[in-house]
Amino acid sequence: MYNIYIYSFEGSYSGSSEYEFQAPHMGAEHKCILFVLQETDVCDFAGAKEEIRKFGFKNIVNLKGKPILVESLNSDKGKKFVPYYEEAIAEGSSLVWYPNT
Repeated sequence: MYNIYIYSFEGSYSGSSEYEFQAPHMGAEHKCILFVLQETDVCDFAGAKEEIRKFGFKNIVNLKGKPILVESLNSDKGKKFVPYYEEAIAEGSSLVWYPNT
């Protein structure tokens, strides 16, 4: 069975990514949320760090993880994360970075 886990962190963008996405400016520091499709039902911090690296972030601090509660996506606050959840199911991961943080 697969699970979607979310990992929040802060990091700086290196300017180089293995994925195409709307990336921040090189060197910019941001708070981020990584959505990851996992086969395990426990946090995989090593796997999350590798995926974060693939998105081009480095100097990672405050990495925290937890399984996403699917019901939370129905709330007013949670609805904005549905596309990232769906992308993680389809592609294996998805990243949200917050500007001006």
